Amino acid sequence: MSAAETTTILVVDDDEGNRYFKSHVLRGAGFRVVEAETGALGLSLVEAEHPTLVVLDVRLPDMSGLDVCRHIKTTHPSTIVLQTSAAFVRREDRAIGLEGGADSYLVEPLDDAELVATVRALLRLHQAERELRRVNETLEQRVSDRTRELKEANQRVSDEALKRIAAEEALRHAEKLDAIGQLTGGVAHDFNNLLTVVIGNLDVAEQTAGRKPVAVPRLLRSIETARRAAFDCERLTQQLLAFARRDPLRTEVVDLNSVIERFVPLLQHALGEQVTIDLGLSPALWPSRVDPKQFETALLNLAVNARDAMPLGGTIRIITDNVEFNEQTSGNPSRQPLGLAKGAFVRVCVSDSGTGMTDDVLAHVFEPFFTTKDVGQGSGLGLSQVYGFVKQSGGQIDIDTALGRGTRIALFLRRAHEALVPVTKAESSEEPPRGNETILIVEDNDLVLELAATMLEELGYRTMVASDGKSALARVKQEPSIDLLFTDVVMPNQMSGVELARAARHCRPELKVLMTSGYAAVHSGTLAPDEFPSITKPYHRLELATRIRQLLDTRDG
Repeated sequence: MSAAETTTILVVDDDEGNRYFKSHVLRGAGFRVVEAETGALGLSLVEAEHPTLVVLDVRLPDMSGLDVCRHIKTTHPSTIVLQTSAAFVRREDRAIGLEGGADSYLVEPLDDAELVATVRALLRLHQAERELRRVNETLEQRVSDRTRELKEANQRVSDEALKRIAAEEALRHAEKLDAIGQLTGGVAHDFNNLLTVVIGNLDVAEQTAGRKPVAVPRLLRSIETARRAAFDCERLTQQLLAFARRDPLRTEVVDLNSVIERFVPLLQHALGEQVTIDLGLSPALWPSRVDPKQFETALLNLAVNARDAMPLGGTIRIITDNVEFNEQTSGNPSRQPLGLAKGAFVRVCVSDSGTGMTDDVLAHVFEPFFTTKDVGQGSGLGLSQVYGFVKQSGGQIDIDTALGRGTRIALFLRRAHEALVPVTKAESSEEPPRGNETILIVEDNDLVLELAATMLEELGYRTMVASDGKSALARVKQEPSIDLLFTDVVMPNQMSGVELARAARHCRPELKVLMTSGYAAVHSGTLAPDEFPSITKPYHRLELATRIRQLLDTRDG
């Protein structure tokens, strides 16, 4: 019996047609499904059937779906709740459902593939959380047993032995974080394939609707709502990948003071009126090479954590300065954070006057999915994103906290010696460049393959498609008209996208090549960073069109 067949899903919907559609699709995917047409019956089935996941319509005849969700999360916190409704289309309405404890949200009418993919993704995250808790419990027991054995064996442990034990503990912790990073990276890979299809098809649909004067505003509003929801999923994926350090950073040499000053108005809006932001920016700050968007996300996560530590409001202080560590400072742990190499750094400090952290919370603070907030109030990914971003940028984090005296988190980012690059904003309404060349698309995911072909044909290109490296290489040899090879990095049948690109270039040295991956394999050792140009999933229509046009207009591939 498969895992899906042993998973029970409860569908609660008073509309018989909607209830039949959801149940039929989920049964077709191999799940065991039970149904309820009212909130009261749904709650009784939760007690009787103990479903792993509940697909819950918000509008029910006898009670609010939001109240049903809160009751389920109170009595069965581990039960997953996926809310659906045709009524909630605004961001504020979505927030009401999610703040009520729902784990995810879909807008009706539902797509059967999207429903199954969302359910499976939630089940994978649920299993990952269970496995993470099991690993933590096992590790804590092992540490406790080892500590007791050491105390019984020798009560007078030398200073060198204590240092060695501390080093071993740090190694185990690093190995655990690396394992969790691999887990989150794999989950993010599945999300990115789905997001590529969702975002890309919305781009195509928007362009089609825009060419027809009869297209009603509701269609465009629905497209924009769905796009915003997909972007929320994309941001979650970026947080997962930032912790796993598998998302490629788009780095620039920037003045962090300028980035902070531009971002503060948006930050203040997100934090609310009870929180005041106080800036203390060094007037002669060194430049630093970072990904500006990831830095802004890290700053937002730090500020939100600081706000939540001050329930009655207060002041968040953001300070920047230059610091340099050398032989004289390396022996002073109060000045140089543990694990930070010698050199020049830009330090960004975010401090609050909130409740502070206990030693136990501090030990787990960078683990993904770890949170001290109530169920439904936080994903536990905020500080793990900050940790991943800083580590991937070659820096370090230092936390100074204690109960009752607040928290100060310092980011140490390496000084850049290159010239500053002015930041330019791309116009969202920019018309994508077009062409009439021939492009061979190689992708093993049928939905992504169809999407890429549709996008490029809409832009005027002639397309050919292949689902694996061997058949694609045969097309390259047979079709001299192919101008560009657009291939995924991870491919089936023993030939990866990298091997395909190299073989195709061997046959056709002038052939242009563009790589893509939802797992950022270009930056995880599969492919040398400068060997072939690349674009990361999920890609957008304008981004893909611009990248391909740039390659086709250059002399070198």
